[in-house]
Amino acid sequence: MLCFHGTPMRVCSTTHLYHYFFDPEAGALDSILHEGIRPLSDFPDSERWKQLEEHIPGFFERVHQLISPPVLEQPYANSGIFLTPIDFRLLPGTSLHDKARFVIPIERIDPATSVLTYVVDDERVNLPFSGDRLEETAARWDAELVTTWFGIDPTKVFFFVPQVAAYQGRIHVTEADYEAT
Repeated sequence: MLCFHGTPMRVCSTTHLYHYFFDPEAGALDSILHEGIRPLSDFPDSERWKQLEEHIPGFFERVHQLISPPVLEQPYANSGIFLTPIDFRLLPGTSLHDKARFVIPIERIDPATSVLTYVVDDERVNLPFSGDRLEETAARWDAELVTTWFGIDPTKVFFFVPQVAAYQGRIHVTEADYEAT
């Protein structure tokens, strides 16, 4: 068990969400700083979107149907922006430990268009996003639980652990929000 002085180590932030870069395309950082973080569906000509649509057509619509109703009660409009409260810099040995990321204050997330989701006891939990719900989630998801479930299925890396699906269109970020590797 990952502990800090006998207490399970808290790795979920209650004040910030993280948007990690897996394989950023050339010019992505400048674009994000200028236009904000936007849903992948805003870029239908990108290689990532084309690959997903070719291999898993309608993937993001199915994700929306899995996590959105009845929390948001809105139809699918875009692929969403996926963020996590997990600070992987606190988890050496994980695939995201040393990845570049944006650190986004939760105040920039529109709760009316966002869902906090994870899996517990084989059940998908979908909650309206709020600071209180994030606090409850952070208390439950300590380092041991995150490292047990993150990436357990390589085809669904974030499927089980806490993440926030924001369907607000874009999230404003600044250079101060960016943390390089």
